[in-house]
Amino acid sequence: MPSLSARVRQGVLWSSLSTLVLRLANIVITAVIAHILTPHDFGVFAVALTVFSIVACLGELGLGACIIRADLDIDEIAPTMVTVSLTTSALLAAAMAVSARPIATALGSAQGAGPIRVMALVVLINGVFTVPSGQLTREFQQGKLFLASVIGLVPSTAALLILAKLGNGAMAFAWSRVIAQFVTGCVMMACVKTIYMPGLARSALGLLVRFGLPLATANIIYYVLINVDYVFVGHLMGAVALGVYMLAFTLASAPGLLLGNVINSIAMPAFSRVKGTPALMNGAMSGALRAVALALLPMCSLMMVLARPLVLTLYGSKWAASADVLSILSLYGAVATVCVLFANMMTSLGRARLTLVVQLLWLGALVPAMALGVRRDGILGAAVAHVVVIGVLVAPSYLLALKKATAVHLASLARAIWPAFLAASLAAVAARAAALQFGTPLVELVCGLAVGSFTYCLAAGWQLLAWLGPDQTARLRRYGPFRWYMAVGRLVGLPVSTGL
Repeated sequence: MPSLSARVRQGVLWSSLSTLVLRLANIVITAVIAHILTPHDFGVFAVALTVFSIVACLGELGLGACIIRADLDIDEIAPTMVTVSLTTSALLAAAMAVSARPIATALGSAQGAGPIRVMALVVLINGVFTVPSGQLTREFQQGKLFLASVIGLVPSTAALLILAKLGNGAMAFAWSRVIAQFVTGCVMMACVKTIYMPGLARSALGLLVRFGLPLATANIIYYVLINVDYVFVGHLMGAVALGVYMLAFTLASAPGLLLGNVINSIAMPAFSRVKGTPALMNGAMSGALRAVALALLPMCSLMMVLARPLVLTLYGSKWAASADVLSILSLYGAVATVCVLFANMMTSLGRARLTLVVQLLWLGALVPAMALGVRRDGILGAAVAHVVVIGVLVAPSYLLALKKATAVHLASLARAIWPAFLAASLAAVAARAAALQFGTPLVELVCGLAVGSFTYCLAAGWQLLAWLGPDQTARLRRYGPFRWYMAVGRLVGLPVSTGL
């Protein structure tokens, strides 16, 4: 059997490939749909998606996390998890369908009732396939998860485009989600080695109460947190403003979703295997933060300074109001993704209650901040509220919680993220300067991305080389440009020949 490190690397590779392909596909599909549908259609679906996200999280109850944990016997807990998952998802789907109209009306769009009822089917389908998904994640079978997602993407995209062209608006999004979830789940079910039947064991229920419920509560609060802005914007400003805001938030979340899926599918099984060795755990924490920062910060910084040409190029002038919101939310997306990593670290240690405390603080601060921000400055105020709360309160709270849970040195975490932050800042300045030389959005975007990416590679290349390890670095030394780059790096004091 391959070593743990080899399985983790393989899992990271497949998970990264999966999320990259699927997110890029999602951006392309959204760009096509944005030219067909209106901001109002997006706003109506945002109402349904908000309700679905919270209800689906309620139904999950930490079941997936229990299955993923490698230190637990899956044969003992899985039958109980199947029973609980099927029961809760059926009950919640029924409640969601029955209460669709009053909920949609309260969120500012009565037209969202139909899509909410359709999305209730997705809640039910999720419950059927929760355990198989956890089984594949537990065994680092991200390649099979990728296969399932790709197979599910094809019919769901076809349905989305056809229904949108036929004028079905938000319902097109809803039915495409149903198709995607069902097809993906069927493929996952076909890929697992063991299909568990429903059962019930007192020990598994006890585990669910001790570990799953605190984690589930934290997840519920998290989903409320990432949807509370939709609630206030929809209720106070209506479906059109909500559609504009949703597009900006979706774009700003793309880097975080790309890396968040990798973090969620890899961090839990990986950290849970080394939690008994403090030195290994602390090294894994610094290494994980460094890797996430290297990939995350350039994407968010370039999106921040190139928001306007990005929106105009992908979605057209009718979505121009999303650009300023996107620029602000890009910063929020970067910090929020790092917080997701911190939350996974604590959860893998079995400290889900600490995560819950931080989430409660976050929610308590965000609700009044969001109400004030939207009332004073509309969708821009909503974006500013996110940044202020997560930067001033949430991120520091996660750091203090991590220190309490692991005794990790915060200075080591700062050293892990600081070089990538500096390189990303330089890249953003260069990209902005390059984009300002042109007047066409497409040219601004292409030139800004090219210059910014090149600058980041120059500034952060030594980190990437060191992360590859000594063997791969030795191979690259055979090439003239890499020898030149490393020689220059040594002159300015960069540790280009050391491993990270």
